[in-house]
Amino acid sequence: MRLTNYLLAGIVILVATYFSFVVFQQEMLADYIRPFILPLVVALYCASGYKKSTYFFLFLLLYAIAEFVTIVYYNMDRSQIVLDLFYYGCNTLYITSYIFLTIEVLRQMRLKKIFKKFFVHLAILLILDVYCAILVTDVAVKSGMLESTADYILEFTYNVVIMGLLTITLINYLHRDTKKAMNLLIGALCIVFSEVIQVAYYYVTEITILSIAYNILLILAFFFFFIQIGMAAEAEDREEPQSQKDEELQKERLIKKIEA
Repeated sequence: MRLTNYLLAGIVILVATYFSFVVFQQEMLADYIRPFILPLVVALYCASGYKKSTYFFLFLLLYAIAEFVTIVYYNMDRSQIVLDLFYYGCNTLYITSYIFLTIEVLRQMRLKKIFKKFFVHLAILLILDVYCAILVTDVAVKSGMLESTADYILEFTYNVVIMGLLTITLINYLHRDTKKAMNLLIGALCIVFSEVIQVAYYYVTEITILSIAYNILLILAFFFFFIQIGMAAEAEDREEPQSQKDEELQKERLIKKIEA
């Protein structure tokens, strides 16, 4: 318990320090503080008494590694080939981390039942996901910062994975309707809005308020993702099919008749 308190205090101090540097436009100092926050979150997760999930751990771990790779990338003075390797490697780590988080949500869902119940919803949401990913990627394209087809594919893939995470957490919430599912959904929403604002910050205009906004949303996302791990396992569907209920009632009546 004492270790977790120390880790939590360290996270709070680093977050407060980070935002202080951001507010006073000391981006370079803020960039050096940020990579140390996620490793403490990983340590807090490992030290907590909650039941551990391999996929959620990999999500935290890969995201933490990506944060360190990012700061190395921005402070490197190497050849273009090395810079490209770090750029693609870092973004691949972010994408993979979100994929592991998506798998963590998927493994708790009854996919066959969900496809039957929410097939139309899924079809519409998938179309919207692709459309939104294209719109966000086009902002980066118009900025002129995506120099090649590989850059476009990477940016588009990143946005599709983010939108896919939002869709899956939304369907999971509709299917489960529990506090655990709600926290996952809110966390995914914070991630999506954070990424959209981050695109505006990097590709449109570097306004301090945008930097503050997307970082606050990102921290909130991890907060909601983290608190859901301590909640009870998912409840069953909100409403069982009426035919299934009828069958159970008939079985109960039959058992009572046999006992009588």
